[in-house]
Amino acid sequence: MSVPSFTVRVCVVRSQNPQGRGGAIFTAIQIDEYGARLDAKTHLVVKAPHWLLHAPIEVGQFWRVSGETTPNTIIVNGYRLTELTLTAETMELLRPSGEHIITLLAEGEAFAGIGIVKARRLWDHFGEDLYAILDAGNVKQLEEVMTAEAAVSLADSWHRWGDTFTLQWLQSKGFSVTLGRKVIAYFSPQPALKIEEDPYRLISFAADWATTDKLAREALGIAEDDPRRLAGAVEQSLYAAFDAGHTCVKRSEASRRVGALLSCNQINLVDRALAEAHTRGCFLLRADRLHAVGPYVMERGIAESIAQRAVQPQSLLDHAAFSAVLTWCQADSGMVLEPSQIDALAVANANSIAVITGGAGTGKTTVLRTFFHLCSAAGWPIFAMALSGRAARRIGEATGHPASTIAGFLNRFNLAEAPERAVVVIDEASMLDLPAAYRLIRHLPEGYRFLLVGDPHQLPPVGPGLMLHELAHQAGVPRIELQQVKRYGGRVAEAARAIRQGQWPELPDDPHSEIAFLPCALRDINDVVLDLLTDDPNATQILCATRTAAAGGAKAINALCAAARHANSEELLLWNHEFGSVQGTGFRVGSPVICLANDWEKNLQNGSLGVIVSVEPPQRDSAPGQCFGRIRWDDGQERDLTSDLLPQLELAYAVTIHKAQGSQFPRIIVPVRSSRLLDRTLLYTAITRAQGQAILVGDMAAARAAVEAPPHASLRQVALGSMLDEILGAMP
Repeated sequence: MSVPSFTVRVCVVRSQNPQGRGGAIFTAIQIDEYGARLDAKTHLVVKAPHWLLHAPIEVGQFWRVSGETTPNTIIVNGYRLTELTLTAETMELLRPSGEHIITLLAEGEAFAGIGIVKARRLWDHFGEDLYAILDAGNVKQLEEVMTAEAAVSLADSWHRWGDTFTLQWLQSKGFSVTLGRKVIAYFSPQPALKIEEDPYRLISFAADWATTDKLAREALGIAEDDPRRLAGAVEQSLYAAFDAGHTCVKRSEASRRVGALLSCNQINLVDRALAEAHTRGCFLLRADRLHAVGPYVMERGIAESIAQRAVQPQSLLDHAAFSAVLTWCQADSGMVLEPSQIDALAVANANSIAVITGGAGTGKTTVLRTFFHLCSAAGWPIFAMALSGRAARRIGEATGHPASTIAGFLNRFNLAEAPERAVVVIDEASMLDLPAAYRLIRHLPEGYRFLLVGDPHQLPPVGPGLMLHELAHQAGVPRIELQQVKRYGGRVAEAARAIRQGQWPELPDDPHSEIAFLPCALRDINDVVLDLLTDDPNATQILCATRTAAAGGAKAINALCAAARHANSEELLLWNHEFGSVQGTGFRVGSPVICLANDWEKNLQNGSLGVIVSVEPPQRDSAPGQCFGRIRWDDGQERDLTSDLLPQLELAYAVTIHKAQGSQFPRIIVPVRSSRLLDRTLLYTAITRAQGQAILVGDMAAARAAVEAPPHASLRQVALGSMLDEILGAMP
């Protein structure tokens, strides 16, 4: 049976985007195809789920809505009215026709200030031509009826209102609302025209190839061998490679990728595609490798900046002053620096760029703390930072010197007010990807020094490119590796060293050992992890390779742990205005949580961990910043669980290994399964988070194969090292 469909005009918006979860509830009247009201005694209350809305609901809009209705008779001022409640199944924003544009302009929120008098005057003066005049943004013609200021405002409002239809059209073709809005903003004022000219432009906005190609071929009639399609296939191949971590690809690899997208084995067509893309400037060819323009500019800029600093060494302190600071630091702290740590400090003191690497527990933080004293003694300001908020906070806690994320530093950095010279220290630099490194170097003066500290045997950056991994073995860059483990020893350290070197350590299957591997079937991983957690839940952190895997994924394990550990605790409930009922959040008193965004005002970072200690009853009327409860965070502080913080929280019985990078926990449990993410760096990073005990659970054969295979980072195709060799080799 077909679902009833209604054409309606919005009269009152009762609720819009409740609790930040999208959706809307509005009152509307049913109209005919010309906009005339059908029944004066009936109106609809439409509940619009968030997944159907591509634009805010506004008074005066016309919509075609389908869904089943439920009648409800009400008395208003003595009149009996029928109210139909409709939960929408489909929705389409409509453009008015004829003189019903008067209603839209007079009542529509998008056209505030027009009113019924001006709207009627416009229609009487221009008639049906008014649509074309507004579409063209012809302000001069509108000035025949209204002031210049009002004409500009109306033209702008109509333009933004019209973009909604382009957005709706893109959504109907399978593109996301987020992507559609980016496209409209970039190609304004004629986004539809730009898309029709070359639909493959959408690829640069992260549109997927299949959807874009279908739009181009079926909706716009573009031929299989159209030059736009051929060049688009090459661009998509390079974007896909970049998303996979590569900054360039071999020509043979590019040909394979392009052929797969074009769904053909015709060498001639693939060659034509590469030639067309090259002619259009989509890539640069260097040593038989294709470089997309963006990644090439970033890598080249970084290589030139590093090379310039590498050939111009400049000491912070002379030898006597350097030795005096080291002597004072050791006497003040009671520590004794190892010879390799002193060598690392000497390299950092003597050079405008330096790289210090070392495994977990080799004393990198001690070197960093001492280096800050050297900078202070030399009178150089220090900007300490890391890619993630949690890593940045750890720098501050370990060294006593404030630090920030790279993004936070760049947002606050003002060149006009910045010191002429400074030392930039990047900790956990193994996480530094190409875009972040380029943004940093591009913003800073040439006189700024750089010190990169990290462990290239840990996980590579989530984003594309390699920085520390390339520089760690670059002969032309001052660098040193710390090798003596100082922080911890024992079986965990021995296993970590073996895995780091690609050798599988023999691990016992005793859950009470310092480090153990408990083999089990894939279907049993989650249950075994839960059993192990209950042995010491307060000291344990579960570390997963991925969020989404059904077996061994953080999301599934979090759900299992929540049901087993805190199912009977008081739950955080919210009032959902969209559906008129209380809604659970999955968070309960006692639930461990992780913050997924940086909030420096609250002193919370992406990766901060906490426990919910109390919740408030649900309230029908919410307000910005409303307090829903309290969380005790890993810095020992309790803070309000506010409405703006809630969307940034997830359960954290289990977190990903990426999120845990740079952190330490008394006891860790690591579910292990065969996956594309599994390699030696993943396991090495995981077990070196353990301060006391590390237990691995799952597929031992997969773990061993991953450790003995080359790390994934070594398979990334990047050009930073070769560019550095090229630039340094050309310098006198």
